Amino acid sequence: MSIILVPIGKVDPAEMQMLEDLLKAAFSRDVVIGEEIPLPAAALNAARNQYDAEMVLTFLSLSGETAGCDRVLGVTNADLYFPGMNFVFGIAGRRCALISLHRLRQPFYSLPEDPVVFRHRAVVEAVHELGHTFGLTHCEDPRCVMRFSNTIAETDRKGPAFCTTCRLRVFAGEVGRR
Repeated sequence: MSIILVPIGKVDPAEMQMLEDLLKAAFSRDVVIGEEIPLPAAALNAARNQYDAEMVLTFLSLSGETAGCDRVLGVTNADLYFPGMNFVFGIAGRRCALISLHRLRQPFYSLPEDPVVFRHRAVVEAVHELGHTFGLTHCEDPRCVMRFSNTIAETDRKGPAFCTTCRLRVFAGEVGRR
């Protein structure tokens, strides 16, 4: 079982490396960084200055970078939205997921940069979206990484780890076989 991280648009290589290291530890699986792919121009909603997350996820799943890996996580700095929502931190499909780093940075909220806070938020969102690719749904446990986050404060409150129930489902393979 392996996971590939795919930068979509310009993403700092150090941030990709950070995610690679943290996801190796979180999932106990091989994690590699793939080649950068461009943001699909058709996904840009110029009026919102955001990218349609579903369109970007579809573009990712059709790219050649997804071959040979069981799970794929696209990482972008673009601000993402889902129709009917103001924004999303990420989105997931059957084996591909996508996260945006845009709203995970403190300066987005007019606060000074904080690498520790950013790292926590990035791993929480990455593990959460990859959890969906293993078939997990949102969890009611407020500390579980699979708890739904509608705000950055909700992301900050939960940890980057699965609760016991979700962990058993991922690591025992109950839902991981697709």
